[in-house]
Amino acid sequence: MLPAAEEKVDDRNFEKRGEGVNKLVYWVTNNLLSDWVQLPDCQPQHIIAARKVKHVLTGDLNASFDSNPTFPGRERHLLRATLARIFHATALIPKGMYEPADEENPEPKISEEFVMPGTGELQSLENWSNFMPTILKVGRTTHLDTDPPEDWDEDRKAAFLAKLDEDKTDEAPFRTINEHTPMKGLEFSWISKVVGDQ
Repeated sequence: MLPAAEEKVDDRNFEKRGEGVNKLVYWVTNNLLSDWVQLPDCQPQHIIAARKVKHVLTGDLNASFDSNPTFPGRERHLLRATLARIFHATALIPKGMYEPADEENPEPKISEEFVMPGTGELQSLENWSNFMPTILKVGRTTHLDTDPPEDWDEDRKAAFLAKLDEDKTDEAPFRTINEHTPMKGLEFSWISKVVGDQ
């Protein structure tokens, strides 16, 4: 297997290391006595396909596998895309702990007024929020291009912008977890339980 740094990425939608779905680097091993292997950076095509594929991982990062629809990579790419999807959906912080990024501060920062709530308050789902941005349908956390080319006619521009609006999420940064849409057949997306000493 090539080291992650040597894997070529031709996708123009790719989010470079340190940004979006590639904000973090993941290392894996299937034996604690063996070396750890760095997973490659995540590509949008892998995230899009990983949403449609069910596969039991073998532990062989170089393994190819058959799926329907076809997955455009090997097991290491599926594992990396799955880790990105899980982390972006489940990294939680107490509500109000961070201030959203803006033009002056491109990275979220801890709020100076934040006071850690007590156990009783933290039992409420309204007091927890997502830390990572939502992964869009295009396999990125942000849209690459939002302005249609100027030489397009008005109908084509309108269709392009409508498609972008359809794919955008209305989920604001640090949205509370009680706002999540539950899976079909479930009443809630999250539950809260206190165990042990409060």
